[in-house]
Amino acid sequence: SSGINAEYGHNFKRINLSSRMMFEGFLFVIHLFLHTYCQLQVIAQSAFNLLRWWRLSKWNVDVLLAHTKNIGRVPSHVSLVFLEEGVPVEDLVKPVVWCICLGVTTISLYDYYGRLRSKNIDIDKEIREYYTSFTKSSKTSPKSEPRAKIQFVSVENGRTDLVNAARTLASQAVKECCPSLITQTVVEDYLKVFSHDNPEMILKFGTLNSLAGYPPWPVHLTEIISLPTCHLISPTDFVDSLRRYNKIEKRVGK
Repeated sequence: SSGINAEYGHNFKRINLSSRMMFEGFLFVIHLFLHTYCQLQVIAQSAFNLLRWWRLSKWNVDVLLAHTKNIGRVPSHVSLVFLEEGVPVEDLVKPVVWCICLGVTTISLYDYYGRLRSKNIDIDKEIREYYTSFTKSSKTSPKSEPRAKIQFVSVENGRTDLVNAARTLASQAVKECCPSLITQTVVEDYLKVFSHDNPEMILKFGTLNSLAGYPPWPVHLTEIISLPTCHLISPTDFVDSLRRYNKIEKRVGK
């Protein structure tokens, strides 16, 4: 009996040792797979960034104009809505410059908290630098300063402005006992943004299916085009957005 128990204990130790070695081998294979996968991801991302940089280096204002020559009408007022965090300024200003090169006269930059407004000096600097880089090799475009009206918008230009305008107008109407003073023209004069210049196209960056507090009254006739991100945005993405805009039937609220 003691001999059987000893043999059983010996076999049990061998089984435990074998199971442990198999388990450790399994963990090693998983670790090797995950390590290789992560390394391949890094290599693939580097290759993707290099390819995108190469593609971007081939674009200038002449190429942009050629790709949009027969695309249709370019909106005069484009609003860029940024609903994602951590977008580098150098990526953020690219669609601004592309809009300027296509003759867009008004460009609105929206983010919920108004952080872009606090970076207006850096953004203006980056716009000028990228505009110079994008147009310097042009054979047709005049070498001039970028000309467009650029305005910064946040949620404060939405509900807050509307509430303040309503409060002020109501107070004046009560004091003067004349409700007829409140007209559409007077209300628009109290609103700080978009008076008589509503955006024709909103280009929204981010996966959020919302405009996140964007002023509601100027967008009743605005076409909204969504892109998943502004990170590493390419001119192709921008041109495709304009193509989508022109494929939408403009029914003017009908």
